Amino acid sequence: MDKLRPLGRGIDDLLLPTFAAYAPLVLAKETEIKSTRRETHKYGTTPRHQLDIYYPDQGKAAPKFRAKPVFVFLYGGGFVGGNKINEEYAHGLVFRNVGHFFASRYGFTVIVPDYRLISHGAKYPSGGEDVKLVVDWIAKELTKQEGYESIDLFLLGNSAGGIHVTTYLLDPGFEESREAIVSEERKGPGVLLRGVILLGVPFHWGKDDNAILRTYLGDGKIWENSSLGTLEKEKKKGAEPVLPGVKINILVSELDPELMYESAQQLRKEWTKADITYDILDGHNHISPQLGLSTGIEKEEAWGVQVAEFCQSRATK
Repeated sequence: MDKLRPLGRGIDDLLLPTFAAYAPLVLAKETEIKSTRRETHKYGTTPRHQLDIYYPDQGKAAPKFRAKPVFVFLYGGGFVGGNKINEEYAHGLVFRNVGHFFASRYGFTVIVPDYRLISHGAKYPSGGEDVKLVVDWIAKELTKQEGYESIDLFLLGNSAGGIHVTTYLLDPGFEESREAIVSEERKGPGVLLRGVILLGVPFHWGKDDNAILRTYLGDGKIWENSSLGTLEKEKKKGAEPVLPGVKINILVSELDPELMYESAQQLRKEWTKADITYDILDGHNHISPQLGLSTGIEKEEAWGVQVAEFCQSRATK
């Protein structure tokens, strides 16, 4: 973390140096990270629709929950990159380190899905569609496993992954799916969305207009299909989304681009019917939070502890 500040805020400039800085920290914990049981499952119709599921160690004392906490992590990558396992970096420990951290330390069942990128034909709202497919898989398949009849669901979306989560939460095309998993209180078995964490998410792009944004969001529709643009459309229709029983925590890294701060505050202000909190991650940049997990370094993992405690506070009582 001490090496991050001189790298500045520009994502393109800090990307490779940040990965280089964290590689030895993650590699030092390789045996521990790989000790967490991981399974891969298909959750949709395309080859890209694969997810990894990390299970807590049943041999260790784990917290007892009324419902199983299931934690979904959607990584970033600017609509063009990202994989649930980065085989070319640190012996494939990223994002195994995320699954290991929340499963081994907090007893969460962690799901890291791949989703469609532009190279797979992704166009808005495909990211929201893929989030829905993951939720469907949890409801239809994971609940069949012993002990998973009742699930408290938590979604963590980072950067582009966070855009896809907010698409799922805001776009009217997913209203029926959302309504099936939200409630002020648990009324029986099944999946209940309890919390959402949005980490380093651009809820709009300011005046940016480039080929990637036009390809995914649509030519001339960059604002319209942004999170804030979608919210604006719904409010004009008198249909501002309501998520009973769900709390949203927006996290912005201290060294994130300024747009992250601005758009986070705008979403918090404009989404009046959502329960939203906002926090800044000291010392981190846009890339570092997810790389710091499972390093065993307190200041690197502090944000993960904060997220886990947020989820625990939202668990079914």
